[in-house]
Amino acid sequence: MKFIVFPLVCAVLALPVSAQVEPKFQKDAAGAKDHPQLKRIAGSIILKSTAKKFDTHTIPLERIVFDYDAQKFKDWKKLTVEGARTTLFYREPGDAGTLECLRAYQDDLKGRGFEVLFEGASNGAPTGETNQLDNGYGRFIKQVYANETDYGIQQYTLGGCDDFRFAALKKPAADGAGDTYVTIFCGATTGSWKDPQKGIAEGTVLARVDVLETKAMENRMVVVKADAMQQQIDKSGRVALYGILFDFNKTELKPESDATLQEIGQLLAADGTLKLLVVGHTDNAGDFEFNRDLSNRRAAAVVEALVARFHVSKERLLPFGCSFASPAAPNTTDDGRSKNRRVELVKWN
Repeated sequence: MKFIVFPLVCAVLALPVSAQVEPKFQKDAAGAKDHPQLKRIAGSIILKSTAKKFDTHTIPLERIVFDYDAQKFKDWKKLTVEGARTTLFYREPGDAGTLECLRAYQDDLKGRGFEVLFEGASNGAPTGETNQLDNGYGRFIKQVYANETDYGIQQYTLGGCDDFRFAALKKPAADGAGDTYVTIFCGATTGSWKDPQKGIAEGTVLARVDVLETKAMENRMVVVKADAMQQQIDKSGRVALYGILFDFNKTELKPESDATLQEIGQLLAADGTLKLLVVGHTDNAGDFEFNRDLSNRRAAAVVEALVARFHVSKERLLPFGCSFASPAAPNTTDDGRSKNRRVELVKWN
């Protein structure tokens, strides 16, 4: 693929230069910049960008369908990944189509070691069976990008497109870095949702691109000592712990959990009559039942570690998975979600 480089601007994907638009629409939004993993298409500009140090992203792996008879969405395969997330909304060149834009991004990413996880297109018939992404009415956008909504660009302009395409790609971990995921949604603006103030005419392609680099969240929680656990249990009947760590969607305890497990062992050794519920909690990313099973298996892993390594009687511990039924904070912010991912010890005797 041929690339064009402009002075003081990052490399761009080679596509035909768009028709001229007003100069005020040629500039990126204030403070916006391309992600290092992604080249932009020649002639495109960034309408909006956000970056979060730690966030979740839902990645669909099949078509999303609303069942009219049951009045609910059918289950659909997905990945929910966590890490540093960058979201970019591009206005593509006026003479570029959705297929051309998507392929430009894909070809560049494949050259960087990315592999395609899922892709599909509306095929110009968003409510028909040939639509490979949903069965109409912007459902794909609303389900996949539910945790961040830009009403002007996303919900209406992209959500109202008839011609749209999507691809999800993954670059496996290498050289100490985590996996990187990129999702791309390209949609051609209809006459109903054109926006001259943003230089968006009928047929203009907008692209939402998300880059998520997986990594463990920085553990800012101080290890709770055994005597402090006891004081909190005496006061409220429970204590929340943030030093028990797992990889995303995994149940194996990470080595960083050892210090907290040691303190729990000391707590139980100090009072031989103490019995505890070991309760796993998650944030609200993903399906409730999946998270209930995950949180239950994680709680069981804590119990197994305490029994095997600290010789605690299994009859004194009962694992329980709470999913996201008992949040400690709203799930609307990174900080809130991090507070909800925890293990609690609850006195039950």
